[in-house]
Amino acid sequence: MTLPGWGAAPVLLGTVLALVGLFALNWVNEMGFSDLNKGLDQAAAFVDDRSASDQWNLIYFPQGAIIALFLAAIPAALWTLGSLRSRESIRRRGGLMKRSLGEGNTGPTRIMISVIAGLCLLYHVISLIVLTDSGEHLDDLGPGPWTMVAGLALITIGAVIGPRVPGRAPYYR
Repeated sequence: MTLPGWGAAPVLLGTVLALVGLFALNWVNEMGFSDLNKGLDQAAAFVDDRSASDQWNLIYFPQGAIIALFLAAIPAALWTLGSLRSRESIRRRGGLMKRSLGEGNTGPTRIMISVIAGLCLLYHVISLIVLTDSGEHLDDLGPGPWTMVAGLALITIGAVIGPRVPGRAPYYR
């Protein structure tokens, strides 16, 4: 039903960029993501009354950023690499879009995976704005978060492009 398509290139490049931005580059001054995570945890230990932005950051830094990255990258990569190649694979892995995919309609699946990737991108952007006091200190961010945002944007673009869809025989129930 689907074959690897042009959407795979931006998804794979975006995944690599996002991983490099998350784990290898500086986020604030000379601190990487894990250093910033440790610093926020230590600071939170001394605060009794946390604001909403503090609570948001405590969710984003330990696991939220990583979960959102993989939630954007894995479905988009599987989709653009053409993982649904037969009716049998659609029955096993089609999920919510099993019926439309079985009928040869890839539009709903393309929309769902693109929206998920776009929401993960939005989550990261909002988290960066919250981290920098409503965007007042965005210029203090290092290359890490920006590389990650660029990678997530590429993942979203690749999900929209999607896999190749060869001509198909009509669907019979």
